[in-house]
Amino acid sequence: MFDDTINIIENAYLKINTLDTASLKAAAFSMGNGISGRPLSMASFALDYYFNGSEPYGFKLTNLVIHLLNGVCIFVLTTLVLEIHRRRHAPEFSPDRVRWVSLAVASAWLLHPLNLTSVLYVVQRMASLSALFTLLGLITYLYGRRRQLDGHAGWGWILAGFFLFTPLAVLSKENGALLPAFMLLTEVALLNFQAPAMRTRLMLTALLATTVVLPAIVLAVYSIYKPAWLLVGYSIRDFTLPERLMTEARVLWFYLRLIIVPDISQLGLQHDDIAISRGLLAPYSTLFASIGIALLAGVAVLLRKRHPIAAFGILFFLLGHSIESSVIALEIAHEHRNYLPIYGILLVVFYYLLSPTWYKDTLRLRQLLALILVLIFGAVTSIRAEQWADPNGLKLMEVTHHPDSLRANADVAYIYAFLPAFSPEQAEEYYRFALSYYQKAADLSPTDTSGLLGLIGLNAMRGKPIEERWVRELEYRLEHRPFAPAAANSLMHLEKCLTKGICRHSPQDMARLLQAALRNPTLYGNGRSSMQFAWSNLLFLTFHDRDAALKAAHKAMEADPADPDTRITFIKFLLNLGKPDDAKKQIVQLRQLDDMKIYGDQLDELEKLATMLNQTAP
Repeated sequence: MFDDTINIIENAYLKINTLDTASLKAAAFSMGNGISGRPLSMASFALDYYFNGSEPYGFKLTNLVIHLLNGVCIFVLTTLVLEIHRRRHAPEFSPDRVRWVSLAVASAWLLHPLNLTSVLYVVQRMASLSALFTLLGLITYLYGRRRQLDGHAGWGWILAGFFLFTPLAVLSKENGALLPAFMLLTEVALLNFQAPAMRTRLMLTALLATTVVLPAIVLAVYSIYKPAWLLVGYSIRDFTLPERLMTEARVLWFYLRLIIVPDISQLGLQHDDIAISRGLLAPYSTLFASIGIALLAGVAVLLRKRHPIAAFGILFFLLGHSIESSVIALEIAHEHRNYLPIYGILLVVFYYLLSPTWYKDTLRLRQLLALILVLIFGAVTSIRAEQWADPNGLKLMEVTHHPDSLRANADVAYIYAFLPAFSPEQAEEYYRFALSYYQKAADLSPTDTSGLLGLIGLNAMRGKPIEERWVRELEYRLEHRPFAPAAANSLMHLEKCLTKGICRHSPQDMARLLQAALRNPTLYGNGRSSMQFAWSNLLFLTFHDRDAALKAAHKAMEADPADPDTRITFIKFLLNLGKPDDAKKQIVQLRQLDDMKIYGDQLDELEKLATMLNQTAP
């Protein structure tokens, strides 16, 4: 599904056959995205491949085990939160009641349909594994704090939460950096830095100030004076930073609605059909959503003394979205972003549904409602899981529920483009379906290129005429619109399809498209390198211009010189050109860059090949 392709299926470094250190390191650091590279998640995918091969079952089984472990952690964390709350604010809340509420929250969290994509969408193990270490960090922190409140030593547990589980969470996915902020939240909403000794309170304050408050201030100041690190990502988006912030206010309310009422027609892998807020009144709901989020946060702060669980839960949800639903130039909405934040809302809902001290005469009714909610969550998740069991059926369902989703239309078009036909009439029918869905994808956005690339690729594979208007419009979008990473992959596939003789489209048209992409000022780094390599390949294999191909390959390497895969591709190209000495020079340079010796085996093989070419040269 979606990002599984580039991160897992097409990632050769994950396909390990031995458990040696070099193979595991190469797999762990094989992801180019993200600040941390998410090595723990990537290494876990490699282990799945080693033990189970490329079958999805093994990957999803691992995801399910992680999810179940997280469910246990949710139960333990809720027990600690409610126990602390019982001691400080609600002595009438019995230990048995604490356990029942914890069980209800854990059950609801485990069965909630919004969490399905973090299990069945394999690459989102990054979210679930990071959540596991975050939950373990919060558990050890609260356990240590409870020991301190009881007059025992607790610093070992507290420091383990900070300095053991925070790095593990970050190395799974960058969201793990929020763990210290969640710890600060527990103090603000639940513990109020209470401790038997003033020295302990001061040490806690100093620890949280240096790990949360100070970094936040430094980051804010740096962003004001050096905003480029934030703004550069928006060069490939069709929205600005203010537009994203305004849109995310509406998205957070959309998430909240799905948490409370998980409408299966609104759930889905893709949510690219959510309209961008171009202003506070465009659409008008943006203004109300923005005011609503501000009020929600304000009310939570005001409630922290009278209703600490409500304050903790609401702020946990908002804090959990503070990275992926704020200023970072990510896509607008994905369900897996709720995997951990959803806990805050479920805690509030089931605490008040099952609290015996809140409107006592309605307790039975509230208990029944809690049970019904858990059953509904389980039923909707079961239905969704059945849908996910059939990938083609799932994509047809997605386009039915999200008819204005560009990706849903492109996915269904792809299905019909490659669906086996048993008669010429059926083949023509599938072709017409694919054509119509690709055309709708092309019409849905004036900036996206996937629909037009699909139209050209579809007709190229079938030897049908390619309309000049498609090429002209695609050429314009590739040059003048924000260049999406997916466009580079699609153009590379289209070029390979031509050079391998599978597709029958004009080499001149292919050249026009690649040159248009290379003129795009928003194309940089790995994307530009990929396009230069595709252009080099076309020049070499189709136009037979070795000199021009070599120049293009040099430009490809210059576009992303620090990326080992770029340099390896360049080395292979030099070998294909019959330039083993130049290839050896690049091998030497890459060995110097390869501090962790991840690419040693691969470079040894390339060096042997270069030596063989030297020996067989006339």
